[in-house]
Amino acid sequence: MKLLIFGASGTIGTLVVEKALHEGFDVKVYIRNPSKLTIIHPKLEIIKGELHDYDKIKNAVSGIDTVISTLGPPVKRYYNGFHVLEGHKNIIRAMKNENVKRFITIATPSVRFEKDIPSLITKLPTIMAKLFLPKAYKEIVEIGNFIVLSGLDWTIVRFVSPNNTKGIGDAKVTFGDKKVKMGISRADIAQFILKEAKENNYIRSMPIIGS
Repeated sequence: MKLLIFGASGTIGTLVVEKALHEGFDVKVYIRNPSKLTIIHPKLEIIKGELHDYDKIKNAVSGIDTVISTLGPPVKRYYNGFHVLEGHKNIIRAMKNENVKRFITIATPSVRFEKDIPSLITKLPTIMAKLFLPKAYKEIVEIGNFIVLSGLDWTIVRFVSPNNTKGIGDAKVTFGDKKVKMGISRADIAQFILKEAKENNYIRSMPIIGS
């Protein structure tokens, strides 16, 4: 399987790349600053590019089986533009033109799903985001809406409080119907994303994962 990963210089993205290479995948990464990714591997191809460069994204998508994005809005109260949203639009447009169907990305439960059951984990992130990160909240919701309408075989992996603990190796899934701890290691997030790329258990779904 050939993977294309966006956001590979972030902590979760780097972990996805490392785990994918360890499991024998062919991995291509699309990254603004390649110097931030220190991994060297014969099955790793690095493409330097910007999210606004549609033609370069389209070339990167060609021949790929699954596209993974670990991109997210800045964790700031205010910032200029909606660059991550525009990047997702370019990625999805490129996937459609190249007939690549499988797309996995990340979000928080602020992106609502039809199967969500009212609970602390489905309600609190929206309340907190609206209060403290209103622009990021707006951008991540817009991204989610755009993906849902894309027609792709998408999965949006949602989580609340990522941390750098070792992890348990097997994230728990909820839609508000089961209690899970909101804190989850970035290693477990990366493992869940890669598992979903292999098993396709949550196509056109938005699992919330926790520990």
